[in-house]
Amino acid sequence: MNNNYSMRGFELKLVNNVIELRAEGERVAGAERAPASAFTSIAAKIDSHLILYDIRSADYQLGELDWEERFRFVARLFKGYRIAYVVRKEQRDIARGACRAHARNGDKADVFTSKTRALDWLKN
Repeated sequence: MNNNYSMRGFELKLVNNVIELRAEGERVAGAERAPASAFTSIAAKIDSHLILYDIRSADYQLGELDWEERFRFVARLFKGYRIAYVVRKEQRDIARGACRAHARNGDKADVFTSKTRALDWLKN
């Protein structure tokens, strides 16, 4: 089985037992549906509960209500996973909102500006 998948604006790969997701380009409301479907199909076949989600190359165009919906959607999608968001400095508040949604579901998530630090946190 191939543990790599890519589509416009989204990439998934398994690296050293970490599911690495990368979003890029303009992201609007509803744009998460196709990548979520791909993630659900592929992740079911992967024995890992660690996610590194790199959104540094993504530019989100969402309103406040869209953000709240996105946070809840992603928290449900990643239920049972430990998630490290890798972000640009100006994306930290957005990612912290997602982390709060994960925490409400009983999952651990944190925000990093360095992929190396994110991987260290995931594996410890």
